[in-house]
Formats: sequence, structure tokens, C-alpha cells
Amino acid sequence: MLRFYRIWTILLHLLIGIQFFLAGFGARGTGSPDEAYSLHIMNGRVIAVVALLGILFAALARAGGKLVGMSAGVLGLVVLQSVIVLVSVQGTLAGQLIFGLHVINAMAIMGVAEASGRLSKKLLEERRAPAAPEPAVA
Repeated sequence: MLRFYRIWTILLHLLIGIQFFLAGFGARGTGSPDEAYSLHIMNGRVIAVVALLGILFAALARAGGKLVGMSAGVLGLVVLQSVIVLVSVQGTLAGQLIFGLHVINAMAIMGVAEASGRLSKKLLEERRAPAAPEPAVA
């Protein structure tokens, strides 16, 4: 199951990369912001579902609380993205400053997702390594 989780984090990384592309695509889009960013918003929802399932898969992998916590951290940061969008008031300086946190939080999502992927890789390597022989007791 840990191997499946590792593959799942790769899928999450791909979706995050696509999300950055869609943010740039929406920035140059025409029409209302809702129309321009519709693909970005839709992919963000997919990322949230993938992150939520990641918590379940981390728990099923029985890899420990740290991996489950990192997976939950990814979901928490994804939810925070929506909160940032809701709280920022368009057309105001305060709104712009708050919305600027959206990009910084996105980088944090990327970092925590990467850290969970590295941890799962490390745990997989540890599980594959042969156990050291126990010393003989005289």
C-alpha cells in the first residue's frame, strides 16, 4: 500500500504542476475571472479530493503518524487556498495583499506534498532493506 501511496503522491505533484499552468492560463484569459479561472478552480477541487484520499492511503499504508500528518497538512493547505480566495476582497489593497498569500500557500502545498513523497520513498527503501542480523549472545 505504501507503494500505491507513493504513486498517488506523484499524481498529486502532476496536478499541482497543472494547477500552476492553469493559473497563468487564467490570468491571460478573457471574460470574467470566474470564466478565465474555471479550469484552475476545477483542478483545485480535484487536488482537494486527491489530497483527502491521500490521508486515507497513508493511513492504510501503516507508515506512521508522520506520513498521515503530512498528508493531512496537504489537505489543510489546499482548504486554506479556498479560504484565502474567499477572504480577499477584490479591488482593495488589503484584498490584493491577502490574495498574494494564495501563491505562497501554493508553494507550501508543493513543499509538503514533496516532503510526503520523499518520506514515503524513504520508508519504502527501509522496508526493502534486509534486516540486520542480531548479534549472537554469549
